[in-house]
Amino acid sequence: MFNNFFKKLFNKIEIHTIRTKLIISFLIIGLLPILLSGLLSFNIYRGAINDRISAYSQEMVNRMERDLEDYISEIETFLSREQDFYINQFIKLTQANDFRNNRKYAFRIWEDFNNLKQMKPGLEDIAITFQDGRRISSYGTYNIDLENFRARMYSDSSGDISFTSPYTNYLQQEVITIVSSYYPEIAEENVLISADIDLDVLANLTDFNLGEKSYFLIADQNGDIIYHPNQELIGQRSLLYNAGFPDRKLNLNGEQYILTSTFSYATGWYIISMASADEVEAELNYITDITLYMTLVVLLIIILLTIYLSSSLSRPIQKLQELTHRASENDLSVKIDTSGNDEIAELGQSFNKMIRRINKLMEQNVREQKLLRKLEMESLDNQIKPHFIYNTLDLIIGLLENKDFDRATHMVEALGKFFRLSLSHGKEMVLIRNEIKHVKNYLFIQQFRHGEEYEYIIDVEDHEIMDKHIPKLILQPIVENAIYHGLLPSEKKGLVIVKGYRENKNIYFKIVDNGVGIPAAKVDEINKILTGRLETDDQQKYFGLRNVDQRLKLMYGGSSGLRVESVEGEKTTVIIRIDQRGGK
Repeated sequence: MFNNFFKKLFNKIEIHTIRTKLIISFLIIGLLPILLSGLLSFNIYRGAINDRISAYSQEMVNRMERDLEDYISEIETFLSREQDFYINQFIKLTQANDFRNNRKYAFRIWEDFNNLKQMKPGLEDIAITFQDGRRISSYGTYNIDLENFRARMYSDSSGDISFTSPYTNYLQQEVITIVSSYYPEIAEENVLISADIDLDVLANLTDFNLGEKSYFLIADQNGDIIYHPNQELIGQRSLLYNAGFPDRKLNLNGEQYILTSTFSYATGWYIISMASADEVEAELNYITDITLYMTLVVLLIIILLTIYLSSSLSRPIQKLQELTHRASENDLSVKIDTSGNDEIAELGQSFNKMIRRINKLMEQNVREQKLLRKLEMESLDNQIKPHFIYNTLDLIIGLLENKDFDRATHMVEALGKFFRLSLSHGKEMVLIRNEIKHVKNYLFIQQFRHGEEYEYIIDVEDHEIMDKHIPKLILQPIVENAIYHGLLPSEKKGLVIVKGYRENKNIYFKIVDNGVGIPAAKVDEINKILTGRLETDDQQKYFGLRNVDQRLKLMYGGSSGLRVESVEGEKTTVIIRIDQRGGK
């Protein structure tokens, strides 16, 4: 039936080319299903979109309620104190008019509150307020107007916790305050423990994208707005209060909204979603436009498919041209699909062979550069050992001449361990624990040589990193620089700190000395040389630092290496970063 239909149609309009016949056939066969499915999809979507908006809004307000209650619960945990020793002692000494001794307990209370404040984002202040208006907070001790403070408070459903309306505290921060009563055993009246919460916490909790005109707000049971994207409305009576915060459509200031709300029993607040009805309708119109555009696109695709048949020969050539251009821009990962046996396929095979050859030559160059670097690293070993051996052996000879056999024995043992770990059986990679032992032996020997001129501390927080492998002689050259260029020129007693820790996927070492420091210009020059932003013709300049830095970059990639920080006359810090994600 269809064959006769198309035959009569083509004969009638005198279409003789296959290309034109394909275009007409695909238009008739492909357009009808697209139109039918588009109309059906639009009707289904139109019925479902309102339900989806409501469900999404309800999910969001419920999630905000949970997040809000979790946050408030954590704050309440901070405020819930059975019998705090420092607070009780402060009250006891205050009642005894012992103001001299109660200062240390005031300091302990401040210290405790300040530590708690650092633990929670958005927690601006924690304070305890006594009946005479005296307050100790994480910012210090001062007096407040207690009656004015109580006037802002209202209780939640639990009765023991109160909240204030939003206000600007004495630090000019926009906050709400959570207040809990504390009942000391030694006082006749209770005191108040409070926490100031930045309004940005509520802003972050409601930071969900509903649309340009849609938003979330929070109001208390009296209808006063606790949070609104328009900060000028915070503290005002919401127009929704008279409507009882309904879950339905509402006209507000000439704008139609779909309301969804939930009530938080922990705070006594309503969390309300205001979804713009105009935006919902705009989405429906958008779907209508998409359906029309899709129909036009499908029609265009059908036409282009026919054109594609006539351009199948030119497309592989265009692809070859594109990949050749990318290769000329140093993208040597390109590869041409060489399926087929024609001349274009053979040309693609030759192109792929050329790219593989270039990659092999580049890999060979990298290997040669690594070998060169390895030879440079070995030369560092040779540079370190001779003068160190000479000086240490000279010290041991002096001890033996003075018949100080015990100290000489300790020095020989330390020197033996030092070189045993230095050689590490010819291995380039060593365990961090062995590198730490190596540095300890080196510091012991140097401290022995220089008497009581300096001390050292080695601190590795994460003991799991001790079994990680790193290139050997990473720490010792830096420690040597700290001693000879930092501590020995200084007149004060020296201190070297070697600290190791892990952060994310990186292992860090910090070598800190309290020596003479480095001028700021020189620190900038060192860091620029280490990062490759500054070239130097003097290969011996900062040799130890550059050598360690280059070895790390060669082994772990460009994100690893050294950074120098210094305060002239005070200290110098060398930070070693080892990015294990780039390890080879």
